[in-house]
Amino acid sequence: MNTLAFERTAPRALVHRRAIGEVLLTDDWLRLGPHRFKVGAQWPRGHGFYGPIGDRWHNPLLAAESIRQASSLVSHVFYDLPRDHPTLMTELSIALDSHALRLDDWPVNVELTISCSDVTVRGNRLAGMTMHVGLARGTVSLGHGRMTLSCMRNSIYRRLRGAYAEVPASLPDQPAPLPPHEVGRAVEADVVLGRPLDGTGATDPREGVWPLRVNWAHPTLFDHPTDHVPGMLLLEAARQAAQCLAGPGVVLPATMVNRFHRYVEFDAPCLVRARLSDSPRGADAYEVLVAVEQNGVVAYECALTVHCAPASPGGPR
Repeated sequence: MNTLAFERTAPRALVHRRAIGEVLLTDDWLRLGPHRFKVGAQWPRGHGFYGPIGDRWHNPLLAAESIRQASSLVSHVFYDLPRDHPTLMTELSIALDSHALRLDDWPVNVELTISCSDVTVRGNRLAGMTMHVGLARGTVSLGHGRMTLSCMRNSIYRRLRGAYAEVPASLPDQPAPLPPHEVGRAVEADVVLGRPLDGTGATDPREGVWPLRVNWAHPTLFDHPTDHVPGMLLLEAARQAAQCLAGPGVVLPATMVNRFHRYVEFDAPCLVRARLSDSPRGADAYEVLVAVEQNGVVAYECALTVHCAPASPGGPR
């Protein structure tokens, strides 16, 4: 039977999480074919960080984080990748149905149907693949996603990263945060965009430039120590930039195409540049293009399609 039970969370080590509350996947997984799998996830009605958008929709970044966790689980369980082998995302994309993201009175059990292509093995170890993921809640399609990753031995990773393979002792001073309501957040600790620095702010209201903020104390984005800025922090920076430009009402991402060109390091400032498309992509839908630059080089890019709606009486969540 190709059914999932959704009774318990997956082991933390399989999804590279330390806190049980940060594990979205369940301990249900099935092999459907040589490179096809089904994995369960449960999205809570209120997550500590990936909380509801406008009190109406599940946060689309729950889909992105579910796919990220699934990439780890599939690599370890079905391809026998050792748990100490680092993986690198080069692309993570989602396209979701906003109607299917609507909140109801219960947590949502999500089935991820995964097909892997371009599977590369060096020696007897997985070296990389692309995962094509369909997401569904019951018989209703939530949408789909795609993730491309590469894997390497820990010794090779440390040699390639050099001094950057070590977690630094401290962070440089961080910029002051934007007001939380401007980025669709309720608390300052969740804001990853800083107030524009002198000489870097955009003059066109369709554009924005902000310094990236890093907070090692954040329980979700830094669930465990890491030697570089996590990819999910960059996705959140893109979402917050879209909220700034397409707000002040509720801004719900429908699609995100994220490309990671290089590691974002902790020791140098980053600028988040965003531009709102001149023409809408349909009724109340707009495209936002985001790039994160470090040392004058683009390290990450995201193209978002977002839907805009009036703010709910309770304000952003």
